[in-house]
Amino acid sequence: MPRKKTKWSDEKIVEEIKKLHEAGEALTVKNTAKNHSALYSAALRYFHSWADAVEAAGIDYDAIRRASRREAIRKITKWNKERVLEEILKIPKADLWFVYKNNIALHSAARREFGSWKKAVEAAGYDYEEINELADTKYTSWTKEKIIRMIRELSPEQLSYRNMTKEHLLLYSAAYRKFGNWANALRVAGIDEMVITKCFKNRKWTSEKILKEIRERYRRGEKLSSGYMQKHHPSLFSAAYRRFGSWGEAVDAAGLDYRTIIRNKAHT
Repeated sequence: MPRKKTKWSDEKIVEEIKKLHEAGEALTVKNTAKNHSALYSAALRYFHSWADAVEAAGIDYDAIRRASRREAIRKITKWNKERVLEEILKIPKADLWFVYKNNIALHSAARREFGSWKKAVEAAGYDYEEINELADTKYTSWTKEKIIRMIRELSPEQLSYRNMTKEHLLLYSAAYRKFGNWANALRVAGIDEMVITKCFKNRKWTSEKILKEIRERYRRGEKLSSGYMQKHHPSLFSAAYRRFGSWGEAVDAAGLDYRTIIRNKAHT
């Protein structure tokens, strides 16, 4: 006996969406189109888009997209709350403040799983104010003059991003803390711009490096709109597109809200 065809209406579509939501189904386009194609097709006919149909059911579709993105990233990186805490506890307390520079993957995962690096550190049983005090103490002896002197003692080959983060991490971190980033420290030290360009030219774009660059540009107040990035930072934009599927997805993965940012004139 042939299966009875569902008679679709606005009310019926909303009802079915609510049922799926209550059952814990992922209301993403991909999942719905694959597993509930009739409902998905009807939603497009009656509401013009799946997002509008979900919103009509009283469900925040943006929240669903963010949750889906976090889950996708979690599957790729294999991070969860337990692993974040485990990795935090492996790091000396005096170095925890610098994780956002030295271990981008851990810092990003902590923000996704706990909401912020501070909350993750406190969940691991540490006093965050004490962490800040230890960081200040660790770099008390690192004056700008000392950093510049040590940079000038290194050869151009040694000044590459890859070598510094591997062989001279303490100097690199101190320079980052005092000058805002490594390139600024090199400029203040009087290093030729051609040398500075070569220091960064050949580094491979990993997901972690892309997210780090995005956060650094946001910290400086630089524009983060896709148009601006395509024009002024095409390499970063292209790498982000390849790794995350779109520029907006990459910005969100960096712990920032792209939709909010593009409404903020300082970053568009």
